[in-house]
Amino acid sequence: MEHCQKRENVESFHRLYSRYFKQVYHTAFSITKDRELAQDAVQETFLKAYRNLDSLEKHDKEEAWLKTISRNVAIDMYRKRCREMRIYSALLDDYRGETDVERTIVDQVFLRSLLASLEPINRQAMLLVYAYGLTYEQLADCQQTSISAARSRVHRAKEKLRGLVM
Repeated sequence: MEHCQKRENVESFHRLYSRYFKQVYHTAFSITKDRELAQDAVQETFLKAYRNLDSLEKHDKEEAWLKTISRNVAIDMYRKRCREMRIYSALLDDYRGETDVERTIVDQVFLRSLLASLEPINRQAMLLVYAYGLTYEQLADCQQTSISAARSRVHRAKEKLRGLVM
């Protein structure tokens, strides 16, 4: 019985994803105005939708339900990004009195300590994408995993770093 329910949930989720992916992405992008942030919002939206699939009682309300989740997730991510940018701006203001060499040394030490806190596979994913410019497809090939797993690793690394900086 439980196995059948899980299978139905998976099938329902796949149907939702394939049917509403573009709409969810459009909603997220219209709020964030950032492709990568919108992709993160889509991933988070569908993760929340999957976790709460049982709460969706009527299938004719799917679109509105997903749009609401997507809008809320995108707004939260956008606000968080704005907070991070304000913090970053404040840090830059603090550095204005230092020389470029001092600032570079402090930035490198700080960055190394942040990166050291990540799990090795996530650290590697983050560096390959942001430091070496690999695409998610290239990262997936390099790490011998799926593209969604590669995206998840980068997403997890970013979330961990955001948590440490906040």
